[in-house]
Amino acid sequence: MMKRILIISVLLMCVIYLRAQEVRETVVESKGDTILIVKGANDVKIKIYEEINGIEGSRDEKLYEGVYLTRVSQDRNTILDALPFAPRKKHGKNYFKRHVTGIYGGFATLSNNFMSFKETNKANMNLSKSWEIGVNLLSGQARLTPNNQWGLTFGLGWGYRSYRLDGNDAFIKEDGKTSIMPGTDEIIYSKSRLRHFYFRVPICIEFQTRINGSSRLFAAVGPEVEFRHGIKSMAHINGDGETLGNAMHVRPFTVNFLAQVGYDNIGLYMRCDTQKLFANDRGPKLMPCSFGVMWYW
Repeated sequence: MMKRILIISVLLMCVIYLRAQEVRETVVESKGDTILIVKGANDVKIKIYEEINGIEGSRDEKLYEGVYLTRVSQDRNTILDALPFAPRKKHGKNYFKRHVTGIYGGFATLSNNFMSFKETNKANMNLSKSWEIGVNLLSGQARLTPNNQWGLTFGLGWGYRSYRLDGNDAFIKEDGKTSIMPGTDEIIYSKSRLRHFYFRVPICIEFQTRINGSSRLFAAVGPEVEFRHGIKSMAHINGDGETLGNAMHVRPFTVNFLAQVGYDNIGLYMRCDTQKLFANDRGPKLMPCSFGVMWYW
């Protein structure tokens, strides 16, 4: 019993010493037992050998082999780590840095097909004034590999999106459907748009690699759940701003395909809706897409 306590005590002292120093390998001998400790980039490997005397002489027999992870405690994050001005923990260079929380903005469009940015023939879009802006405040992560290159990230964000029509057109709801109606000589539409707010929950698999110290090149892809609210069709009619309708048969719930790529704290994103903007047979068959820039913290 005393022998085991001695061996455990020696092990603990050696592990503490190795973590504090740059020593990569050490050997400890105690009354015929040999303890081999090897420090790697992210772990400490421990092997224990016992000297056994036999007819053919003495030999070393391995009694135990284990791995002690040295970086586990440094990668545990709380919800406060996602906030932009929260105190930052001191990490080593080789840790997984999720790219979720941050501010983003970009252009939005409506196309005929999934993952297509080709101009649709169902709506006369003003792409330069169709946009979205949002912020992700909460996030979490789960590392998938010991080398911290692959991980699962998720978060929660809120934002605003607006689809702008060009010319004398407007989104009108009548007879249980939403249509894009042209104006007349008496009714002239301008600055016509369909807008909504949303909550988004991105869930992505992310790959990252360090290329310059602690800076990272990263790419992430995955689904994004979206809940829409505050849906309105708005326009200026003969110069006066008015609300033309609410809800507009827009789907309140959808799932987007989200892809991101970037360097350090700056990235580009693309998201495409997997469903049509309007409910079945309740409006034009249009697929939302957007692309833009995001600053991560």
